[in-house]
Amino acid sequence: MDKNCISCGSCGMPLEKTEDFALGDTSSVYCKYCTDEQGQLLSFDTILTGTTKFYVESQGVNEEAARKMAKALLLDMPAWRVKS
Repeated sequence: MDKNCISCGSCGMPLEKTEDFALGDTSSVYCKYCTDEQGQLLSFDTILTGTTKFYVESQGVNEEAARKMAKALLLDMPAWRVKS
């Protein structure tokens, strides 16, 4: 991965390809998974649920541990720091 690769301001996903960005818009600070059909940021709870599911499936951890990991990650991201 390029050392200068930017990441989603909501979930931290690397934004390496045009299709990774919300609506394929490389000026967006969010990824395609954190936004709706208009490119607007989804709710914290929706993204927390999706990130939790991602951790369960990719890391093999139970849902409780995955939710704690996901919440810690999200609350450190620019989009969600105000929630902490």
